[in-house]
Amino acid sequence: MHCIFLSIKHSCLAALLLFLMACGRSDTETLVVYSAGPRPLAEAICRAFEAETGMRIELFTATNGQIMAKLEAEKYRPRADIVILASQVAAEALKQQDRLLAHSGDWWESTRTEWHDTDRKYFATSAGTVGIATRSSRPVPETWKTLFNDPGAFGRVTMPSPSRSGSAGDFLVAYTLANKESAWHQYRSARSGGLEFAAANNQAITGLLIGSYDVILAAVDYLIYRQVESGAPLKMSYPEPGPVVVARPIAILNSTGNSDGARRFVDFYFSDFAQNAVAATHLIPARHDIPLSSTREADGLPQGIDFHTGAALREYRTILRRFQMEIERAAVVR
Repeated sequence: MHCIFLSIKHSCLAALLLFLMACGRSDTETLVVYSAGPRPLAEAICRAFEAETGMRIELFTATNGQIMAKLEAEKYRPRADIVILASQVAAEALKQQDRLLAHSGDWWESTRTEWHDTDRKYFATSAGTVGIATRSSRPVPETWKTLFNDPGAFGRVTMPSPSRSGSAGDFLVAYTLANKESAWHQYRSARSGGLEFAAANNQAITGLLIGSYDVILAAVDYLIYRQVESGAPLKMSYPEPGPVVVARPIAILNSTGNSDGARRFVDFYFSDFAQNAVAATHLIPARHDIPLSSTREADGLPQGIDFHTGAALREYRTILRRFQMEIERAAVVR
């Protein structure tokens, strides 16, 4: 009787294993895409790709941090074919883990190649700049240091949490690497001077719109330009020495079961349709020949703080963890 039970048990286990293997990612008619915002942009491009190719897209949108957490949770049973991130550092981390598939597209020379990975493992579809957002009538600081050292002089200041916002995280790392230990003195001054934290970009912007805050530190520009386009009295500013330019990369995961379809999807992101859709959301298109949106065109393309992805990746977790513990979560900062 015991042997019969074991035989049944082993047969069930074998059937279960066969079922799980059958559920693997090998569907050539479907692509699973994980995308950081803006969600309407990702949805529009996915719908257009489906209409052109007949393939089906399964789209998951979330914050950059949530997408990276989902990829990590699914590391040994991956689902996604494509990932679109709001942080070059996040893409570089996936590359260093040998999780990305190389690709070469005909669009390469028509794009801002300095934004792409030189090994062609990830490609910037667009970029945004990170500066400060205020109401149009508010004074703005001349330098980042001025704002950090005395935030109260400019009103009530908030910052999207760098652990939730990919753009805020990239800004924090770039500013820290550029200013070394003096950056931490500035962060402590800002926190003790009243700097508050919002869960993510949208919460910070809502607070600015309703008057709960006067300044968003490390605001990502395209979200502010969206509000300006709808008539909100807001403006973007870039204290010296300028903004951090945050490229938004797309990459193919090497676990994909549909590499041909994934390559077609990446290529589609550099098509006329997709790049014009990027510009319409007030991001900076990757292609040189696609004009900026009329809303952001007046501000042009400001020169930014140098941002070296390799150095940023090496220090990213250390800087974010230290910032969380010493600044963001600190009840009292001295």
